[in-house]
Amino acid sequence: MTNISLTDFMEFVTKTGPTKYTKVKQIKSRDKYHPALDFWKPLRDAIIEFHTEEKNRTHFDNLLQSLSDKNKVKSYPELVNRYKSFLGRKTIKWFTPPKGEWKHNDLRIKLNPELGLTINDKKFAIKLYFKSEQLSQMKVDLIILLLNEKLKKPKDVNFAVLDVKHKKFFSSTKLTESHLSLLEGEALSFMQVWMGF
Repeated sequence: MTNISLTDFMEFVTKTGPTKYTKVKQIKSRDKYHPALDFWKPLRDAIIEFHTEEKNRTHFDNLLQSLSDKNKVKSYPELVNRYKSFLGRKTIKWFTPPKGEWKHNDLRIKLNPELGLTINDKKFAIKLYFKSEQLSQMKVDLIILLLNEKLKKPKDVNFAVLDVKHKKFFSSTKLTESHLSLLEGEALSFMQVWMGF
């Protein structure tokens, strides 16, 4: 089986022509994942800890003060402020979000919303997005479609994507299970290019 992240797969799906080939080549030539090389891991972990350990907002200040990587020092403060803004005065409680995978033939996609938050009495399993590039509606729709259709979830949990940098919270899609056939075709295309390297 070939394992890739949901983000990588969606970037492949939304590219066209030769850029699809380039994306697969980039994924295949990338070094094996290591937490130390994950640029967003400290921020992602800090957000999860904030909720799971019911910390106050100075928790984020401690994170920023601990940074030594100049790129994180430059990028993180704005995202921390945007996340605090998202929190606002909402009443929020943590629950463990569902996780799983989507498989088609030899391709396996990890489905792992980082946050499980009850926001004002409504449950959301949330995928975090930190990159500067704004999420397209197509990419959001496909992510939520996969999360909705392939994770075993309680009926009262809604799947969502939070674009932290742009303070956009997406929690619905017009796509239905019938659109999964499009993703199955993309999975076959991905593997055909992958096996060509």
